[in-house]
Parts: sequence; structure tokens; C-alpha cells
Amino acid sequence: MSHALNVSLTRRGSKIDLDMQSAALGVLHIDGETLSPDERAGTAKKLLAASALYCYCAALDKALDARSAKYDKIEAAATLETGTDDKGRGRVTGIRLDVTVFMDQEYEFIFERVEKIMKQGCLITGSLEPAIPITYNLQLECDAE
Repeated sequence: MSHALNVSLTRRGSKIDLDMQSAALGVLHIDGETLSPDERAGTAKKLLAASALYCYCAALDKALDARSAKYDKIEAAATLETGTDDKGRGRVTGIRLDVTVFMDQEYEFIFERVEKIMKQGCLITGSLEPAIPITYNLQLECDAE
């Protein structure tokens, strides 16, 4: 069974509306006129990194929840690396996800099981992995007791 979702983009000069067609995300307005070239650069790469990070953390949340493991918070960051391929074209050469789960030590054994599952990634990272190496750095931070 396949599913489709849509986003749409309208560009008027340097003003872009990226309609996520989602109540959660709405329309992302990007006004290139107000940004320096350095600030404009990398927007698509940031969206890709954010998508991978959001999906991975959502899958992590579901995996923990399915095992009744409660956590205080998840802190995460994505680092996207770029370079060139053998033809000199710009390419994403890797994505690293650094994720820390803050939870009580009583759930440590569940975290260890979930950690093994999460090495398989999520929908987005798993889809990207054939073309882009993904590194998962999943850590546990337990409350001191």
C-alpha cells in the first residue's frame, strides 16, 4: 500500500511560499530580499536535514512508547555534509544524527533494545541511505539517583 502527500511552491522573484499542506506546518515563507546570500545558501539542505531528524525522532518516540518507556525529553541535532561527486557535481555526502534521550535509569534496558532497532533508521533516513551515508549517534542520559 502506498501513500502520497503533496507540498507546493510558489516563487515570485526572491519570495518563496512553500505550502506544506499541513495544519502542523502551514506555509513556510522565505523572503530572499531580506537575507544575505550567505543566509539564503543552504535552505534546501537544512530542510532535508530537518526532515531526516524529525522523522528519526518521531520513530524513536514511537519505539519507546510502544514499550511503555517514558522519557523526559529528546534533544537532537543533524549535521549534513556536502561535497562533490566524481563528475564535480555538488552532492550531499552524509548526514549525522546526534540524539540524546533523557530518561530514568529504570528504562535503560528498554532503551538498549530500542537503540538496536533505531540503527535501521526511519522512513526518511532509510530511503536516503542507498545514496547518502547516515550516521546514527543515539545516546542515553539517565537522571542521577
